[in-house]
Amino acid sequence: TGGNTYSVEYTTPAGPCQASSIVVVTVDAPVSAGTNGTHAFCSTDAPADLFNDLGGSPDAGGTWAPGMTSGTGVFDPSADAAGTYTYTLLGSGACPDSSATVDVTIETAPDAGTNGTHDFCSGDAPADLFNDLGGTPDAGGTWSPAMASGTGVFDPSMDIAGTYTYTVTGTACPNATADVIVTVDGPSCGS
Repeated sequence: TGGNTYSVEYTTPAGPCQASSIVVVTVDAPVSAGTNGTHAFCSTDAPADLFNDLGGSPDAGGTWAPGMTSGTGVFDPSADAAGTYTYTLLGSGACPDSSATVDVTIETAPDAGTNGTHDFCSGDAPADLFNDLGGTPDAGGTWSPAMASGTGVFDPSMDIAGTYTYTVTGTACPNATADVIVTVDGPSCGS
């Protein structure tokens, strides 16, 4: 097994021409960087050590390329770029170097905006509740409960007053939600 040194002595039979030789055999220990891995960060996640994303049983003490702002294997999604990071351990003696990679992706945290309100008269035209959200909500979210339009368009002649929740889903990030509280006044509200 690795890391051992052996001496082997060979001596010719006794006699006038007796001779001996010693051969030193060293068996070096191989190094293992583990196996390739992946890490999907949300842009708001805390820093994490990419060493923990390597598969198998990687040996400690390797180096990462490209370098991260931490100067170690700790990846900070707010400071480091997405990409492929290579972990390398230098072999010794007859054993080769060992490398493995971690593919890092960073998902921008979804933004559903901020809560809003909309007051309708029962005779008002339908309106898109997306426009009632504050902030800068991402498009493409879903509304619940569902409205008659099948979209975010509220029709006071068909939909009921209440709280409608807009959800933008994330993969590596948690979902973001915001509410629009809708009221519908009676037919005389415009007079």
